[in-house]
Amino acid sequence: MHFPNVRAPYTPFLGLPVEGVAEYGIQQRPAEELRPLFEAVLNDPTVVEFGWQQYTPYDPGSFGVRYIWVRTIEEPPAATERDLWLMEGCPSLGDTYGPNREHYRGPDRDRFERVMALHHVLEEGGFDDALRQAFGDPTAVKVRRDSIRVAPCNHD
Repeated sequence: MHFPNVRAPYTPFLGLPVEGVAEYGIQQRPAEELRPLFEAVLNDPTVVEFGWQQYTPYDPGSFGVRYIWVRTIEEPPAATERDLWLMEGCPSLGDTYGPNREHYRGPDRDRFERVMALHHVLEEGGFDDALRQAFGDPTAVKVRRDSIRVAPCNHD
């Protein structure tokens, strides 16, 4: 799911709406717009938890979400978060292939699409301000149905 040129108002400055995109910037969106994507993943009975790391590497202007992962009930108990990184292919979600990634192989395409929609929106950067404000920097975030747990992360 991609949201080009989203113009939803965001109110991060003295309660006044700030709209538009700065040159080379990414339109920031309110955290509330993440709710449907979070709920779509959390309401899947096979998803146990998901998470990511968020941090600013060595360039102060490059804060972002990285290493997004998902654990389903089908994952082996010994699977680490690194084993479940979506960019390396979470085994129980399946994957797409073909010239335009139009073919899917795996157990549940709808689940795959819901997880990937959340993955893409987190990586696009439109929620970076809200995520940094909510969870900090550098932070590892783990989301479960009943809680969100944060901890410092080492991103070297």
